[in-house]
Amino acid sequence: MKKKKRLGYIISSGVLASTIVLGATSVFAEPTTTPNGPWVQDQQNLSFEGLMSNEQLEAKLKQLVQASKGKVQLSQFGTSNDGYPLYVAKLGDNNPNKKRVLVYTQIHGNEPLGTEAAVELIQKLSAGGKEAGQILDKLNIWFVPRINPDGTANQYEGKPYPTRYSHQTFDPVKLGLPEGTKAPWYYNAIGSERAVNNNGSVVYGIPGFDLNRDFNPNYDFDVNEEIKKDPQKVAAILNSSSTNNGSQAALVFSPETRALTKLVKEFDPDVAIDIHHRGFNRLSEEDSRSVSIQLLGLFTTKPYTDPFSGRTYTVDPAVETLSKKVNAVAYESLQRGNSSFGAIQKYPQVNYPGSGLGAIQLNGTATMLIEIKGQTQTLGQKQNGMLKETAKVPVMAVLNSLADGSIENVDPAVYDAIPDYAFGVNPGGK
Repeated sequence: MKKKKRLGYIISSGVLASTIVLGATSVFAEPTTTPNGPWVQDQQNLSFEGLMSNEQLEAKLKQLVQASKGKVQLSQFGTSNDGYPLYVAKLGDNNPNKKRVLVYTQIHGNEPLGTEAAVELIQKLSAGGKEAGQILDKLNIWFVPRINPDGTANQYEGKPYPTRYSHQTFDPVKLGLPEGTKAPWYYNAIGSERAVNNNGSVVYGIPGFDLNRDFNPNYDFDVNEEIKKDPQKVAAILNSSSTNNGSQAALVFSPETRALTKLVKEFDPDVAIDIHHRGFNRLSEEDSRSVSIQLLGLFTTKPYTDPFSGRTYTVDPAVETLSKKVNAVAYESLQRGNSSFGAIQKYPQVNYPGSGLGAIQLNGTATMLIEIKGQTQTLGQKQNGMLKETAKVPVMAVLNSLADGSIENVDPAVYDAIPDYAFGVNPGGK
C-alpha cells in the first residue's frame, strides 16, 4: 500500500462578495449575483476551511462509529491510487429481508457538499430517535462519503485546489497494450481543471480519470485479464471512436471504480443515490430563481452489449418505475413555496452505461442522481448550509418512503413532469 498523504485545507479566507438570506424567498445582491448567485469573483481567494480534508473525514467517521454504540460499522473497502483509504459506513443489521440503500458521494473531487451531507446523515441516523429507528428497522443503508480522495486533496501552486479527476497515469505499455494505444476518452492527460469562476483553466499537472465514466455493467469485468487474453482486441476498442466514447461502457482502469464495483456487487442495493455538483441555472425564462439541485432517474436510453461477453444489458421496466418514484419523492420533498428549495429541475437525459449509476441501474438497482449547484471553484463555501440541506432533505424523504412503504403509492408521472434542464448561466447572467 502506498503511503497515505497528509493535507489539511488551510487557505486565506476571501471577503464574501455577496450574501444570501434564506427563508421563504432568496435575496441576491446586484449585479453579479443575479440570477443564480452568489458568485465567486475572479481572482477571489476561496476558503475551504469548512470542507473536510481526507484526514478530517477519516477522523469524523471514526468518531461517529464510537458515538453510535454499535449502530455504525466502518470498513475500508479499497484504496485510492495515491494511497488514501476508501471507507463505507454501514447502518442496519444486514437482515436480507430489508431493503438496501447505497448512498455514495464525491466521485469528483471538486464536488464536496455530498460528502458533508452524507456525514451529517450518518450522524442523524446513528443518533437514535423515532425517525431513525423506524428507518433502520426496515432498511440497511451503506454510505460511501468520498470516492475520489486524490482529487479532493489536489494542490495547485502550493494551495488546496480540489479537482474533478483522480490521480492516475494511463500507460498502455505498462498495462500490456501496444505502444500508442489511445487512452479512454475521459482521461485528462495534462491534469487541468476549470479556474476560479470558470475563468479559463489551470494546469495542475497530474493526469487522472473522470471516475464517473470508468464503470462497466459487467461487475466481473477485469481489464487486466482481457489484456492478457487479447491485447489487440482491447487496443482496438480503445483506438476506435465508435467504442471509446460516452455511450459505451468503460474498461474500469481505476482502483477506486474497481473497489466501488466490488462493493456494489456485494451489497446489491435496491436503490442507489449519487450526490454530485453541477453548474448554475435559473428555473425558466419567466422564473429566475436559482436552481439549487437537479435530479435524474434514468442513465441509459439504449440497451448496452458488452463486446467481451456478448451479454446485452437493459433497464428493467420495474427498475425504471421505482427510479421515477424515488426521484418523485425527492422532488416533492423540496417544494417549499417560492424559494430556491422549490426551484428543482431534471438533469439532462444521458446515455452513460459507463457511469456509476448507469452500470448499477443496468444491474437491477433503482437510481437517483442529485446534482447540487456550484463547485469549489465556482461557489467556494457560499450557501453551504442551504445546499447541504437540499441534498439531505430528499435523501431522508426517500429513506422514509422506502421504510414506511409509501413509495408504492407514488405516481411516477410526477418525475416525468419535473421541469427540464434549461437556462444555464454564468456570472452576470450570461
